Amino acid sequence: MTLAQSLLRLSDAYCAARSVSEPYVSGIIFKNSRTLPRVRAGGDLITRSYERAINWFRENWPDNAEWPAGVDRQPLPTRAKRKEPANA
Repeated sequence: MTLAQSLLRLSDAYCAARSVSEPYVSGIIFKNSRTLPRVRAGGDLITRSYERAINWFRENWPDNAEWPAGVDRQPLPTRAKRKEPANA
């Protein structure tokens, strides 16, 4: 299973458990309602966005929903944003 497939399986299960739309969840996670639908259509994400999404699902998973089989539930490490060097 690809990373995109894992992300979409989480989205499908979460949306079904909460009775919400994928664009709604996409807006919460990415601040853009078109991101998850774009991935579903074959688009791509940067690694940092994928990590944020997986961790968001992990932290917000409904108690009444089963985590999708085959999708790792371990938290992913997050990277600190790169700081620009100060001008001398």
